[in-house]
Order: sequence, then C-alpha cells, then structure tokens
Amino acid sequence: MLERLAAAFAIAGGTILLAIAAVTGLNVLLYAADLVAPGRLGIVRGYEDLVRLWVSAAVPLLFPWCQLRRGHVAVDLLAERLPLRAQRLLDRVGTGLTAALALFLAFWMVQGLLETRADGRISSVLGWPEWPFYAPGLAALLLWAAIAVRQLRTGQRA
Repeated sequence: MLERLAAAFAIAGGTILLAIAAVTGLNVLLYAADLVAPGRLGIVRGYEDLVRLWVSAAVPLLFPWCQLRRGHVAVDLLAERLPLRAQRLLDRVGTGLTAALALFLAFWMVQGLLETRADGRISSVLGWPEWPFYAPGLAALLLWAAIAVRQLRTGQRA
C-alpha cells in the first residue's frame, strides 16, 4: 500500500509541476506578446502566487517515492570501503534519521498550517487562503516517514 501511495503522490507532484511549467510558458508568451503589442494581452494574473503555492504543494509529494527508491543523495566514497556490517549500521542510522527528520518537519508543518489558518493568511494577488496548500506536504511527510520506518523494520538497504 505504501508503494501505491508513494507512486500516486509522485504522479500528483509531477502533474502539478508540469502544470507550473505550462503556466510559466504561457506567461512568457503573453509577456513577449505584450512587448510587441503593449496592453493587448497582459500576463497571467497572480502568476507568482500560483507558482509559489503550487510548488509548495508539489515538491514534498516527490519525497516518499524518492525514499521508497532510495533516491536521496548519499555519499559513499568512504562508506563503500568499510566492512559490510558498518555499512549496514550507517544505512540504518541514516534511514532512522530520515524518518525522524520527516516527522520533525511534519510537526512544524502542522504548526505552520494552524498558524496560517488562524491568521487568515491569503495570497497577495489571487486572494486564495494559503493554509490548504500545507495539506499535501503534510501528508507527504507522514508517508515519507512511514516508508523510512518500514525500511528500518524490514532491513531494506540502499
């Protein structure tokens, strides 16, 4: 089940990032057209708000898949020369720290979500409430931690 969720989250994150790229392309074309014929088309209203909020929702959705595939950055220059037992220990410590980090970030994301919601914070141009954009990241962090904990329990190595 964790694999399916991680894949679904990654597909959702990738789809959002593709949408951001499409809106960015459209915005560039509209800007170029505005340089040629000023005042005719303009640019995408609230582009900065849209990109900031969508990126904040999309990027964390990729973390669980990356953990599942052990795709995070690792420095093996020294570790590969260590005995296998030491390598396994380092891997377990790193995976445990990753799970702890994901849970730590999730805790603070909840705090940010609650504060943003209580403040009634809205995006400056579009006027969208900002707190719902925390939800995908929070879910992704919890899934990321769950995958790392499962990897610890099953002994899955990088």
